[in-house]
Amino acid sequence: MTVPGLDVVPDSIRLQQGREFPLDDVVALSRKGPYELAVERQVKRTLEIAPSSEPWRKTVRQCLQSLESFGDEIDADRHRLGVTASGPLHGLEVLRSLAAYAAAQKSVDDLLRQLSNLGQDHRRLWKHLVDTIRDLLTESGAAAPARELVELSAFRIARRLIVQVEPTEQISPRYPYLCSLLEDRVLRVDTKHDSAAVYRMVEELAQEWGPRAGAVDIAMLRSRLQARGVALRGDPPAQDRTAPPHRVSLVGDLEPADALHLEVHPAFEADISSAALSVLPPYVARPASVDDELRHQVARAAKGSRLVMVVGGSSTGKTRSCWEAVRAELPNWRIVHPLAPDRPAALLLALQDAVLEPRTVIWLNEANLYLLVKNYAAQVAASLQAVLTDPQRGPVLVLGTIWPDFWDKLTERTFEDDDLDTGMGAVHQLADLAVTVRMPATFTSPELARATAVVDSDPRLKLARSRATSGRITQFLAGAPHLWRRYEQSAGAARAILHAAMDARRCGHGPLLSEDFLRVAAEGYIDEATWHTLDEDWFAFHLAKLLSPHRQLPGPLTRYRPRSDQAPPGSPLYQLADFLHEKSRATREKESPASSLWAAAAAHSRTDTDMRELAQAARRLGAVECEQLYLKAAACGDVAVLEWFTRRLITLRRFERAEQLIENHCLDGFLLGELSAALGLTGHFKDAERLARRAYEVSGNVNGARSLAHHLLTLGMRRPAERVYSWLAETGDPVAARWLTAHREARGDRVTAERLARTALTQYGDPSAAIALAQLRVTAGEPGDAERLCRLVVGHGHAGLLVACARERSDHRDHATALCFYRAAAAVEHPKALEWMSWRCEGQGDHQRAEDLAHAAAAVGNSHALHGLAHLRFFKGRLQDAERLNRVAAEAGSVSAREWLMRSGFST
Repeated sequence: MTVPGLDVVPDSIRLQQGREFPLDDVVALSRKGPYELAVERQVKRTLEIAPSSEPWRKTVRQCLQSLESFGDEIDADRHRLGVTASGPLHGLEVLRSLAAYAAAQKSVDDLLRQLSNLGQDHRRLWKHLVDTIRDLLTESGAAAPARELVELSAFRIARRLIVQVEPTEQISPRYPYLCSLLEDRVLRVDTKHDSAAVYRMVEELAQEWGPRAGAVDIAMLRSRLQARGVALRGDPPAQDRTAPPHRVSLVGDLEPADALHLEVHPAFEADISSAALSVLPPYVARPASVDDELRHQVARAAKGSRLVMVVGGSSTGKTRSCWEAVRAELPNWRIVHPLAPDRPAALLLALQDAVLEPRTVIWLNEANLYLLVKNYAAQVAASLQAVLTDPQRGPVLVLGTIWPDFWDKLTERTFEDDDLDTGMGAVHQLADLAVTVRMPATFTSPELARATAVVDSDPRLKLARSRATSGRITQFLAGAPHLWRRYEQSAGAARAILHAAMDARRCGHGPLLSEDFLRVAAEGYIDEATWHTLDEDWFAFHLAKLLSPHRQLPGPLTRYRPRSDQAPPGSPLYQLADFLHEKSRATREKESPASSLWAAAAAHSRTDTDMRELAQAARRLGAVECEQLYLKAAACGDVAVLEWFTRRLITLRRFERAEQLIENHCLDGFLLGELSAALGLTGHFKDAERLARRAYEVSGNVNGARSLAHHLLTLGMRRPAERVYSWLAETGDPVAARWLTAHREARGDRVTAERLARTALTQYGDPSAAIALAQLRVTAGEPGDAERLCRLVVGHGHAGLLVACARERSDHRDHATALCFYRAAAAVEHPKALEWMSWRCEGQGDHQRAEDLAHAAAAVGNSHALHGLAHLRFFKGRLQDAERLNRVAAEAGSVSAREWLMRSGFST
C-alpha cells in the first residue's frame, strides 16, 4: 500500500486518537533508506480554507503542534505533513499548488517573491494561512507574534505539506433539481412526510454517504428514502417490513437448479431426454492450484471474514467452481445474492448492520458490476472493507468472480477514466484485502485424462470433449462457440440490435437494457438500403430471433425476469450474453458508436447511473452530436460533461450556443472567461468584452478580460486594450493595475500613474503596481520619488514583499533599485532588510553602523545577521570581533554561530 508523500511502501501505519482529532491523525513510517521518514496525515470530510472555518483551524493547529514537536525533522524533510479532504475542490487545488511552490523555495522570502507572480487565489490562500496561524498563536492570550515569525511558520508548514484531494460529493448541482422533483413529481400526495422533512432527509443521506459517494444517484436515493418510510410516485405498494430484503437461503438447502439463479451458466441440451440429466453436468475437477486453493480459502472464512476473488475469462467455469466450493465447505452458512433494484444499491442494503448476519456468503458474480460503477464504487468498496475488518460483524465470506481486465482496473494505481479514478482509492484498498484464485481458460490433456470417468458419465461432457478446441470444455458447455456463430451469421437489423447492445455495454451501460433503448439505438446501426426494406414490426421480429434459445442455451439476448418480491420494470429488459460482451470489448474496441446510441441514452436509459456512464463515454470519444444526453447528465448531477461539451463548442466556434448553455444552466463562470478569450482571438471584441464583464460578475474571473487585453495589445490596438485594463483595474486586478501604471508613466502622465498605484495599494491591498512604479522612478534617476513610494508600500504592511523584490532586483544586478527597496524595509525594522543593510555598511567601511544594524536585526528575530557579520570580519582577520559577534548571535539563538564557536574551539 502506498501513502501520498511517502516514496516507498511504509513499514507501519498507526492511527492517533487525540483530544480533538479522533481517528483523524494517520502516521505512516518508513525506515528504509538513510533515515526514518514519517508522513502525518489528517482526514477531513470537507476543508473550507478560511480563518473562520473550524476544520481548517483544527488542521493548522495540528500542523503547528507537529512543528513544535518535530520542527527539526520537518525542516530536514524527514517528517512531512499531509491533509486529505474532499472539498471545496478549488481551494484544495490552490493549497496543493501553493505547497508545491513552497517546496521549491529556499526561504520564506523566496516564496513571497514567487507569490507576487502568482494569481490572486494563491495570495489569498497564503493570507488565510498566515492569519490563521497568527490567531492560533495568540489564542492563549499571549502578545501578538511578529509577522515575520508567523510567515516563517506558515512557510515551514507549506513546504512540507502533501495535499490529497478525495472525490467530492457533488451534491450542490443536483439540489435544485432534487427539490423540484420532490415537490412536483417525486413525493406522493398521500405521503405522511411533507417536502421540508424529505429535504432534510436528503441532506442527511448525502452526509451519510460521505465524500466518496459521488453524485446522488436517484435509485440509491429512492431506496434510502423508502427505508425511512417516504413513499415516492410510481413506487409499488409497500411490502411487509418483516420480510427479508433479499433471498437468503442456507447453502446446504440449495438445489442444483438454484445454481442458475446464482448465474452459473446452463449447459446445452443433449440429444436424449432431458429428464434423464441433471440441470448441471457433473463437475470436472480443476487442478489443485484452483479447486483446492479455492476451497481452502472458502473454508478459512469460518475463522475470520475474508474476500476471495476468482479471476478468469468469460465462461471458464468461475461461478461453477465457487458453487461447488461453498456447497462443500460452508453448507450451514447463509448465502445472499444482491441484484435488485440494481446490484450496487442492493449490496449496500445487504451490508447494513440490521440486515447482514454473521456466517453469510455474499455472492458477487461479475464483481465489476458492483465495484466499477461510478458514483457507487467508493461507497461499495468502503462498506465491504468495513464489514471485512470488523470482527464483531463476522465471519463473512465475500466471494466474487471477475474478468482479468476488470481485475486489472481494480488493482492498477493509474486509471484512464479520470472521473471514475476519483473514487478508486477505496476500491484499491479493498483489492489489497482480496485473496485471488486464477481460473485457467482450458483443461489440459492430463486433466481430461484424469476426469475420463466423470466425462463419460454425461453425454454433454462427452460431446464437449470431442467438439471443443484446445480444451475449452466450459466455454463449449456454456454455448460460447454457438453464440459467436450466431453473432457472425446475423445480418441486417439483427446484427444492428446486437451492435447497439454491445456498444452500450462497453461504453458503461449496466447489464439491463430496455426495449425502447435497444429500438432507438439499433436504428443508427442499420444502413440506408436495409432500412427501407424493413417492415413496421422489424424490431420485434428480429429481437425474437435473438431471444430464441438453442438446446436450452440462451440466445445472444435474454429477457430479464424479476422475482415476485421485486418491483416489475416499466418496460421489458434484456441482457447481452456476457461472452459476447467480453468478445465485443476487443472486436469493437476501435469502432465508433452510432449517434443513435447517444439519443437512446438520453431518452431511454434505465437509471441515472447508466445515463451518466454513457455521457462520460460520449465525452471520452469526443461526440458533439449528443447535446440532450449531456444536458440530462448535468441535470442528474454530472455537470462536468456539460462543461466539457461547452468547451468543445467554443473550440468549434459555436459561440452563440456555448453562451446559451452557460447562461441557461448556471455553469462555472470561468467558462464565460474562456468564451470571452476565444471571441477575442477571433476578432469579436465587443462580445468578448461583454462576456468578460459578465464572467467577473458571475465568478470574479478576470482571465477572459486579461486575454482580450493582451490580444488587443499584440494587434497594436492599445486604446481598446487600455479601456479593458482600466475596467479590470477598477475590479482590483493587479495585472491591469501594473500595466496601466507603467503605461501612464511611459506617456509622461506621472500623476495618474501614481494615483493608480496608490488606489491598487490602499483600496485593494495590492502593492505590485506601486513597487513597479518605484522601480521605474529609480531607473529614471528619481530615487527620492521611489523611496517615497516604497515608504508607502511598507506603511501598508508589505515590507516582506518589498524585500523579496529587492532580492530579485539584486539578482538582476539592479543594485540601485535593490538598495532603495532594502532601505525602505529596514526603516520599519524588517529582519532581512536590516541584515542586508548591515552587510552593505560593512562593505563600505562603516563598521559601527553595520554592527548596530545587525543587533537591530537580531532584536527582531534574525540572529543570522550577527553571525553573517561575524563571518565577514573573520575573513578580514578580525578574529576577536568574529568571536564576540558569534557569541552574541549564539545567545540570540543562532545554531550556526554556536556550531562555529564549537568548531573553533571556543566554549559556548
